Amino acid sequence: MDQYTENLVNAKYHLKIAERLIKGYEDFNEKRFLTGTINELSKSSLNLIKSLLLIEKKGGKDHDKNISIFQKKVAPKYFNKETTENILKTIELEIAQKNSKIEYAKGDKMILLVGGKYKIITSKRIVEFKDSLKKAIKDIS
Repeated sequence: MDQYTENLVNAKYHLKIAERLIKGYEDFNEKRFLTGTINELSKSSLNLIKSLLLIEKKGGKDHDKNISIFQKKVAPKYFNKETTENILKTIELEIAQKNSKIEYAKGDKMILLVGGKYKIITSKRIVEFKDSLKKAIKDIS
């Protein structure tokens, strides 16, 4: 299996895990399902980005540079602006969640303290990220 296909398979795999975690959250309404979903969506997004960079023969070993190349040169060829933003926001959200000093969940909201500012994310928004990512993977496949 070539590297492009392997990354695309990994993107689909992590998306499926995220879908199961969302279903678990709907059933049990616990914060850990949202946290897990954020992590899996980020992994799926990163694998999708890697596969597209391989298709386009762009990028390298620098993570931040690869994200920039994806956003400016690769994504506009494949996705609309909203889908691109949602893919990138899943990665940003995972980083924010990992760097957050405080993580609190109430109802369908997760509140993070990042850089002295509160960031509120709802389960509905996480589902929107998942739907955008699912559509993006389907379009590439």
